[in-house]
Amino acid sequence: MKRILTCLLLLLAVQLTWASSVNSIFHEFKEERNAEYVSVSPFLLWIGRLAMGNEDEATKDIMKKVKSLRVLDLEDCSTAVKERFAKRIGQLKEDKFESLVRINEDGEKVNILVQQKGDEIRELLIVCCSPDDCALVDIRGNFKESDLNRLIEMNN
Repeated sequence: MKRILTCLLLLLAVQLTWASSVNSIFHEFKEERNAEYVSVSPFLLWIGRLAMGNEDEATKDIMKKVKSLRVLDLEDCSTAVKERFAKRIGQLKEDKFESLVRINEDGEKVNILVQQKGDEIRELLIVCCSPDDCALVDIRGNFKESDLNRLIEMNN
């Protein structure tokens, strides 16, 4: 009986972890009607870096640190799908991610989350939700906060 109870508790813990992971959100919503999903592999990123011609060295340096990129856009999906997406995003465990920026303006919510190991940012998650559009961008790599600051400064 004790063994069965332990197995059930472990199964529940795994289910709760899976239910709130970024991968499960991509998996759940990429197949929705009118959803757009793009996953850029490390090989394609490498080819993209080779094709960067006139970009400045700072941009090339940051791009070298990107390992993978995924984008999910739900703009053309139904309102019900967007509402479900917003609810699932709210269930993300923030003990894995640290909030870097939160913006809530005119019904549009933008949240930038990071997962760090030491002083390196391993994952950057950008979540945008509004009544008209929902999007999720997942960038994995090995960045420093100074890299992000430099990128922001270059685009201002």
